[in-house]
Amino acid sequence: MTKTNDFRHATLGVIKVIEEDGVIVFRGLKYATLNHGFAEPELYGYGQQAAEDGVVDATRSGPSAVSPPVACDLELSLIQKSLAHGKFETSVTDCLNLNLYLPTPTQQSQSEFRPLPVFVFIHGGGFMLGSNAWPQYDLTRIVSLSKQLQKPVIGVQVNYRLGAYGFLDSSSLREAGVKANRGLRDQRTALLWIRQNIAGFGGDPEQVTVIGESAGGVSCTLHLLSKEPLFKQLVAMSGNSLLMKPLPLPVAEGTYSQLASALNIATTKSPSDQLNALLAVDPDTVLASVGPSMPLLPVLDGDVVTSSVDFAQWTAPNIAAQVPGTQWCRRLMLGDCQFDGSIFILALQSRKTDIAASFARSLTTDLKDSPDVVEAILASYNINPRSNSPTSTSDDEAMNNILRFMTDVRFYASTLTIARAWPQSAFVYHFNEPNPWDGPYRGESTHILDVAFLFQNFNDYLSPEQQTSAQRFASDVIAFVHGDDPYQKHSADTGGARVYGPPCTGEDVYVQSLDPRAYGRRDTVWKLAARVGMDRLAAALDGFMARPGS
Repeated sequence: MTKTNDFRHATLGVIKVIEEDGVIVFRGLKYATLNHGFAEPELYGYGQQAAEDGVVDATRSGPSAVSPPVACDLELSLIQKSLAHGKFETSVTDCLNLNLYLPTPTQQSQSEFRPLPVFVFIHGGGFMLGSNAWPQYDLTRIVSLSKQLQKPVIGVQVNYRLGAYGFLDSSSLREAGVKANRGLRDQRTALLWIRQNIAGFGGDPEQVTVIGESAGGVSCTLHLLSKEPLFKQLVAMSGNSLLMKPLPLPVAEGTYSQLASALNIATTKSPSDQLNALLAVDPDTVLASVGPSMPLLPVLDGDVVTSSVDFAQWTAPNIAAQVPGTQWCRRLMLGDCQFDGSIFILALQSRKTDIAASFARSLTTDLKDSPDVVEAILASYNINPRSNSPTSTSDDEAMNNILRFMTDVRFYASTLTIARAWPQSAFVYHFNEPNPWDGPYRGESTHILDVAFLFQNFNDYLSPEQQTSAQRFASDVIAFVHGDDPYQKHSADTGGARVYGPPCTGEDVYVQSLDPRAYGRRDTVWKLAARVGMDRLAAALDGFMARPGS
């Protein structure tokens, strides 16, 4: 049953909200304002609006950041199961809003009130798409579950700027006063707003956990570069800073030059004139002009992103100097999906013809001093480029096997590398539940499937066994947010991880082993890395993705 109520916040005033399934939902709460699409976010307070209007309406989602109009359906197609949704309003300047989910108090909690732990979800989408209004990210069910488990938590989702408005950077923009990494700055501002205002919702500003998936996980681990504490705990799902390394400034400059040319903006103009010309372009035109050779990702700006920490640096003894957050972030939970690399099909689908041969050529270029490693990769992952051979690999099989190699380096190895290096408590999970829905990856544990299970929004379409697994996963995350140990800590000496799905069965499976196969993973990538280093393997994958003509 859904009903509308008024909620009184000590500093924000009266807020009109929706109550559903024992959860009070605040939608579209503005946390920052923007003078223009490339401006620095300014923390927003509701005092003046509350005084003028009397009531803040939080019954509807706020505008999303500018992204492709089909973005939500694209992500649902990757999950291979649709959820009903309407149209999503977008805005260049009014997109910095958040949704907040508060469990209604029970009679016992009213008599024994304690501030509630808070989790903040930062969505993925490759820094190009995503919204807190998407149905797959709705937090009503997981917050309701936390109440049922008698471990109530407050859930928050934030919007942040994407694409060009969030991550376009150049020397001209900086000279015009535009700061880099605006999307990450938005996230930081949201965390500051939450710190200042969450007590009025019954939350504890000293018990904030950030949860990021894919690019959201990249974001959260990049925030660990901050010397200022931003949160107390971190959950990184299928993504961390080793998945997408920040761009060097020259690469960002190249993207700016290409986009300016596509928009007919002369880079010979003064920096302020270039900015004004950019602001004058319709957002849909900006969006349509971004090509595949124009990466729009976090930039190594020396301010928000102070360094690019690679695999080798994560294993070095001075990691605390490189990543200050290893000292102020109390605990870490991170994991992967068994076939996370499936997400790269979006970039590689058009290159499927003879992809085994092009992959082999690319590896030979990047690992030219290690031909034995090239042969080992191709043999271990069954990527045979010799089209005249009876043992040659079909394009479909080669594509999937390349994606499995990407899974192992980008997701599995990065997860364990950071967990092993973490100086405080780290909890690892491996998500192996097979995708149950019709599509090319039915039966595989694909990228984004962990989010579908975690937030409980697809439970009506799962088998009873998978519903149980979804609730177990959510229960573990809720326990972590509460400050409890969801299962045993990971150890660099003995391993250890929770496994959801095959090869394990049952509700409560914790595996302690140094053998990757015990978790449904391959040991191949570690053997290869022992010969050339994980960073060389990652660089070879970067090279392959960057040279479509290889």
